[in-house]
Amino acid sequence: MRLTKLLISTFVLVFAMGMFGCGTTYVADIAGNKLSTEEFEQVYAKNSGGWSAAQKTSLDDRQKFLDLYLKFRLKVNEAHAKGYDKDPELRSELAEYRKNLAVSYMLEKEITGPAIERLYKRKLKELRASHILIRLPENPSPADTAASFNLAAKILDSLKAGSSFETLAINNSQDPSVKFNKGDLYYFSAGQMVPEFEDAVYSLNPGEYTHTPIRTQFGYHIIKVTESRPNQKAVRASHIMKRLMPKSTPEDSAKAMKELQAVRDSIMKGGDYAEFAKKISDDTFSGQRGGDLGYLDRGRTIREFDEVIFNMKDGEVAPIIRTQFGLHLIKRIDAKGIAPFKEIEQDLKTEYQRNRFQHDYDLMVDKIKKQFGFKQNDAAYKAFEANADTSKSTSDEKWDSTYTAGVRSQVLFTFGKEKVTIDSVIAFAKANPELKNLSLKAPSTIQTIVNKIGTSLITGYYAQQMENQFPDFARTMKEYEDGILLFKAEQENVWNKVVLNDSTLRKYHKENSSKYTWTDRINIQEIYVQTDSVAKLVKKALTGYTFDSVIVKKVKGKSKKPQYQTMTVTVNPISFDSAAAVYNKRSNTLDKRGELGLQPIYTNELTNRAWVATTNDTLNYVANDGGFSFVKVLKKDPAREKTFEEAQSEVSSAFQESETKRIESEWYDSLAKKYPIVINKEGLEKTFTGPEPHQ
Repeated sequence: MRLTKLLISTFVLVFAMGMFGCGTTYVADIAGNKLSTEEFEQVYAKNSGGWSAAQKTSLDDRQKFLDLYLKFRLKVNEAHAKGYDKDPELRSELAEYRKNLAVSYMLEKEITGPAIERLYKRKLKELRASHILIRLPENPSPADTAASFNLAAKILDSLKAGSSFETLAINNSQDPSVKFNKGDLYYFSAGQMVPEFEDAVYSLNPGEYTHTPIRTQFGYHIIKVTESRPNQKAVRASHIMKRLMPKSTPEDSAKAMKELQAVRDSIMKGGDYAEFAKKISDDTFSGQRGGDLGYLDRGRTIREFDEVIFNMKDGEVAPIIRTQFGLHLIKRIDAKGIAPFKEIEQDLKTEYQRNRFQHDYDLMVDKIKKQFGFKQNDAAYKAFEANADTSKSTSDEKWDSTYTAGVRSQVLFTFGKEKVTIDSVIAFAKANPELKNLSLKAPSTIQTIVNKIGTSLITGYYAQQMENQFPDFARTMKEYEDGILLFKAEQENVWNKVVLNDSTLRKYHKENSSKYTWTDRINIQEIYVQTDSVAKLVKKALTGYTFDSVIVKKVKGKSKKPQYQTMTVTVNPISFDSAAAVYNKRSNTLDKRGELGLQPIYTNELTNRAWVATTNDTLNYVANDGGFSFVKVLKKDPAREKTFEEAQSEVSSAFQESETKRIESEWYDSLAKKYPIVINKEGLEKTFTGPEPHQ
C-alpha cells in the first residue's frame, strides 16, 4: 500500500489534530479520555476558516461537527488498539513521508518564508549606489582570483585614504558603463541585483561603502550607497512633447520652448492639461489620451525624464525639461507604492524562487555541512569515478555493474553519526529521476551524482530535527498518521468486508429493479445533406428514375450519314443504407452510415419527430440543423426496466455504497459500545466565548 495513492479525504486531514487531554473544561468524554475545549476549538476553527468565522457559527453547527469528529476519534482509537500503527509497511511509508515533509517544511520555514519577508521589507525602499568592478575570467584560477582581489583591496585602501570614489571608479572600474555613468548605477530595489551585491548594499547606510571587496559572478565590487528613499514602485505621469529634430536650429528650440511655456502658464492658471495635450503634443499616441503615459517603473524611461517624475509630488506640473527627443511638459498623476504583503505574497515567492532561492539554498547547505561535520572521502570518490563504465549512461539498468564489492563498501560520506557507502549512493542515484540519462563518459557525471546525493542526504538529516524546532511540524505529522490509520482501519473493518459476486448483485437488482429503468428510446438512421439540390438528388436515388438517351444506330450499306435512335434508361432505386454511405455529411455518424444508436427520444428534434410518426417515411426530407435530413426508424424501445446485464455497473456501484454504509454503521455501533461517549453540552455551549488563544 503506497501512501501516495491513498485517497485520504480533506475531512480526515483537517480533523486529525491534537491528542485528548485533561483540560479544565471539555466538550466530550470518550471512555474516560476528555476532549478539552481548547483542542475542540482548535480543530473546529481550522475546519471553519479561522477563529472569527468559527465564532459566528451556531451551536447546532458545532454539535454536528463534534459528532463527526468523535466518530473519527473512535476509529483512530480502534486502529491503535489493533496495532495498525505498528505495521512495518505503514511505518516505512510514514518514515518516507516524514522525510519528504521535513525537507519541504525546512525549506519553507528556514529559507523561503523568512526570505520573502526580507524581500518585501527591502522592496519598501530603493537605493542609489555606485560601484567599482574588478572583473574575473569565466573560470578563474586561484592566481586570477588573488590578483583581482588584491587590486580591489588596493583601490579600497585609496578610498579609505580619502580619494574620491568617482575618480577611483573612472580610473579603475572594469565595468564598461563607467565611461558615461562614472560608476553610478542609479536607483534600484530588491530583486534587481545579484544576491551578493544586494546583501551588501542593503547592509549600508547612505554615504557608507563596503570595507572588503564583494565577490559576485562578475568579479569583485567596491560599493558605495549614495541615497536611500521610499520605493514608489511605479509613477503615473502625463506629458506634452514638442519634438526637436537632430538638425533643429536654436531658433527652432526657442520657438518650441516659448509655445510650451505659454501652455504651462495657462495650465498653472487653471487650463485643462489634457486638452492642451490633445491639441499640440507631438507624441500623438499619448496625446490622444490627454498626455497619459500610464504607470512607469523606475528606469523604464530615459534618465532625465525618470529623475523628474520620481521627484515630483502628485498633481504637480514640472518646469519644462529637454531630452534627446525634444521638450517635455510633465505632470505627475500618482504613484502605485508597494502593495500590502498579503496581496503580493505569491508574486514575491515566485520572484524569490526564480532569482535567489538557489543561492540561499547553497548557503544553507554549506552551513549544515559545517554543523554536522560533513566530509567527503577523496579516495573513495576517485574509486567511484575510476571504475565507472564510460560506455553507459545512468538510464542503463546495470550502469553500476563495473563496481566491485570492495569499491561499493567504501565510505564516501560521513556526517553526524552517519556513514554512507558508495553502494548506498548508487542506490540513491538510481531512485532519483533527476539523475537519469547522464552519460558516464562525461567527466562531470560522477561529480553531479555525488554532489546531488550528498546535498540530499545532509539536508534530509538536518530536516529530521524539525519536530524539536517547530511544533506545527509535529502536529502535521500527527494529522497525516491519524489519516493513514483511519484509512487502514476502514479498509480492514469495512471495505474488505464488502463481498461482490454475481448472485448477490442479481439479488440486489431484483430487489431494486424499479430504480434501474430506460426512458423511451429510439434508434434512427439519418442522411444529412447541406443543400436542397443535393437532397433532391438523394430522393431520386432512393426512388429510382428513368431518362432518355440518344445512341448512334448502326447503318447497313455504303451510306456514311449517321442515324440516331432514342432509348429509355432505367436507374433502379438504392437502399437507404447505401444512400447514407454515399451522401450523409453528419461528421459524428459518418463511420456508422448515419445510425444514431438507441437514444432517449428527447435527444433532438429528429428523434422526437420519429417517435411520434405513424409511418416510417424515408423518402421525404425535412429542414434540420442548417441543412436537410432523411430519417429512417430502425427501432423503437419503449420505457422499461433494465435487465441485470444492462444495469450491472450501476447495480455494482449502488450495492457497494449500500453495503459500505451498512457495515460501517454496524462497526461504529460496536465502537460506541466499546468506547462510551458522553457529550458535555454545557462545555460545548461555552466554546468560542473567549478571546482567540495566542498561537
